[in-house]
Amino acid sequence: MFLPPKQQIVMKIELEHVNDSATLNTFRVAFHSASERGLLPYPSVTGLTFTDSTGNAAADWKTRYLVSQPLDDFVMSCGTRIAFDLHANINDVDKEHRWNIELPVGSYNVRFDYAVERETDWYDFLAKRSRFAAATPIWRGAIQSNTIQFSVSDSDSGRVK
Repeated sequence: MFLPPKQQIVMKIELEHVNDSATLNTFRVAFHSASERGLLPYPSVTGLTFTDSTGNAAADWKTRYLVSQPLDDFVMSCGTRIAFDLHANINDVDKEHRWNIELPVGSYNVRFDYAVERETDWYDFLAKRSRFAAATPIWRGAIQSNTIQFSVSDSDSGRVK
């Protein structure tokens, strides 16, 4: 018996810069409009992509630390909106943060790229925490958020236009 492959869960991601945050460069990534229930890993600040006016990546995220930690996840359901605040350390001279990015003075387009490419299931770990984990399909694929404008000046580490 042939069964067609199940359709991928469709959803949208919205990006905004949070001006009233205690951290100067806080970007809020909101997941919404899911076509069905799905399991997703938490977003990481390294998903923020800064591009110049020609669309080329302005810089790559860097770290000085090798860290191993469990992957956290969340369940996206139809009709829900889940937002995460990502604290971007831009031109931070302290460099004590896990992730840093060095951006020259200028204007940038910023978007959030979200991708789950791994083929392995992580139900074994999840089943220990939730009896509903095995009933929730794992989302796999790639999606991009909307693009926002962002600028870096000599006097600060980055501001939204």
